[in-house]
Amino acid sequence: MDISASLADYTRSPEDFRHIPAYLARTFDAHPVTLAVVQTVRDGALVLLSAFSGDQAPASLEQDLLNIHQQTRPLSAQDGPTLRPMAQIGLSADAADGGGGSAGGLGGSGRATVFTYSIDEAFRMLLIVQQRAGDPHLSADLTDVLQLVAQQLGKFLEPLVIWMARPELFGKPFNDLTDREWMVLRHLNSDAGEKQLADQLGLSPHTLHSHIKAIYRKVGVQGRLPLLLKAQEAMRDLRLSRVSTRPSPTVPELDRAVAVG
Repeated sequence: MDISASLADYTRSPEDFRHIPAYLARTFDAHPVTLAVVQTVRDGALVLLSAFSGDQAPASLEQDLLNIHQQTRPLSAQDGPTLRPMAQIGLSADAADGGGGSAGGLGGSGRATVFTYSIDEAFRMLLIVQQRAGDPHLSADLTDVLQLVAQQLGKFLEPLVIWMARPELFGKPFNDLTDREWMVLRHLNSDAGEKQLADQLGLSPHTLHSHIKAIYRKVGVQGRLPLLLKAQEAMRDLRLSRVSTRPSPTVPELDRAVAVG
């Protein structure tokens, strides 16, 4: 099973990202699995991306993730970004209310193994594998494999984070776009027409059309399809450059003997 290839496919867009926890839950027979990218900001942290392997994510998911981020983050700048690449934490159904020292409810109680990866100084990935009360701990073999998966996954997520939150790193000509033009560009990758997009973005059709024309001019294209093709090419180049300059261990093929227990 080529896990690395699947992870590469699932990190191409925010829509694909949402499928990763379910894929990992099926592959490793581990339920439930939660994946998030947390951004550190001046007054705290916020969740940039999140996905849950169950049918319905807990209502408190974002707060739970912020609690887990706080509990597992490096203790200081001197400790380095990889101080805690893995942590065992307790979960409590009422932790989202601020009681006790638990990390968060995530829909129940028990414990979780949290695998972390620092994408850069501001963005951090959390891969959370829960064990319900009474479930066995993750085996040592499975834990080792999941650590490699987390490293590979974090590396693959870096271009997606740049696409969503660091456009200044995207390169010419896209880094000439304003923040508003980037917002429009990200939403153009859909089947929606300009009127529907204007409603979604809270813009007048005239303002949206002006932004689109400005994007075409700056990127040097005429039309949505050439624009999206050029954006996909730039994303592909970015992915290749980031992956090739940040080597990490290869994720091994899944051994059928690796299991929870």
